[in-house]
Amino acid sequence: MSGHASARLQTAQALVVTGLILYIPANILPVMTMTVVGEVEPLTVMGGVQELYDSGLAPIAGIVFLASIVVPFCKLAALSWLLLMHGRPVWQRQRGALRRIVHTVGSWSMVDVFLLSILAAVGQLGVLASVVAEPGALFFSAVLICTLFASESYNAAMIWQTQEGLAP
Repeated sequence: MSGHASARLQTAQALVVTGLILYIPANILPVMTMTVVGEVEPLTVMGGVQELYDSGLAPIAGIVFLASIVVPFCKLAALSWLLLMHGRPVWQRQRGALRRIVHTVGSWSMVDVFLLSILAAVGQLGVLASVVAEPGALFFSAVLICTLFASESYNAAMIWQTQEGLAP
């Protein structure tokens, strides 16, 4: 394997490990604090899903759950598997398809963060209501950025490299 490909592989590995580590505080720490008529409630991602569900918005809660919890975890799991399988000549076609899916989904990853920023900007109704972004949002954004850059670092051509660095 060339030095450039080796550096790209190591970069992708480091980004995935970093993303896995940051995934924990991203889901434990509050991503926003909502204040509605004097009632202050810090919400984690899962707390936001629960709040939507309790408000009778089950379909939206499902979408937020999938987009904010399931998809980032699946992207990290898929990238981990791709990196663990690197250099092995098995399932190369399927790995190529999986990498394309992760890459395509990755371009939509920041929609959650964008929506939170809009909610924080629009949700400023003085004494009645407000929304403030919290540290969990930063960790969540960092996880998404790690998966985006890891997907870019581990390009499609690297899937076809065997242990000796030659395509079959």
